Amino acid sequence: MTKYCKQIKKIDFLGLRVGDLTRMEITEKIMEFLCVGDKKFITYINAHCINVSFNDKEYRDILNSADLLYTGGEGIIWASKLFRRSLDTRVNILDFFDILAKELSKTKTKIYLLGTEASILKRAVQNLSKAPFNLNIVGFQHGFFKSFEETEIIDRINLLKPDILMVGMGVPKQEKWIYQHLDELDVKLCWAVGGVFEWLSGYRKRAPRLMIECGLEWLHRLFQQPQRLGKRYVVGNPLFVYRVLKWRMTNGSAN
Repeated sequence: MTKYCKQIKKIDFLGLRVGDLTRMEITEKIMEFLCVGDKKFITYINAHCINVSFNDKEYRDILNSADLLYTGGEGIIWASKLFRRSLDTRVNILDFFDILAKELSKTKTKIYLLGTEASILKRAVQNLSKAPFNLNIVGFQHGFFKSFEETEIIDRINLLKPDILMVGMGVPKQEKWIYQHLDELDVKLCWAVGGVFEWLSGYRKRAPRLMIECGLEWLHRLFQQPQRLGKRYVVGNPLFVYRVLKWRMTNGSAN
């Protein structure tokens, strides 16, 4: 893959500057970030992230400070079409990770995983270290640590000097943790990845392809975790639609 130098096209979506990228383009942009020398921070938004951001200004400001904010949910794509400049493609990490992994494997990029439960994380490391991913996982740490342990954990990460630190602690904890410790971390790229370790470990299964293509992957997740995700989707999705429509009426079609 050649070095990718195209400027990221950003769309203003409900006050957030969101990158409008294809799956191949976000892969190329991540590879570019690893080459430029400056420390980078990337994360995603979906309908739940938008709802959280309306009640958490610190989180919203952190999202706007990211070097790349991308569309992790189909609801964002749908909602953006109500405005003058819409986003074209969802780039959920699970949709492009196989493409990215090939590039990371070629370059022997060093990766550290931080977050989720220890048992899930160990399974993720095992899967990512072998075919078809063949990634260079240099270390990992579960996400249920105390604040007084953070300095030691950061020291261990810096000792290994990973190129990418993938942080899966959930929204908005993961973004706030990265933002708080970014200057202390000796890494090229900090990437907030949500619950992706659960899928990469095989602990959870993705929705059937047809549901994904129809934008109904959230429904599959709801069936898998009704107690944890019930409020997020049953209450959160209508709230997201309300906020999008209210923003549309208040701000017109301009983006």
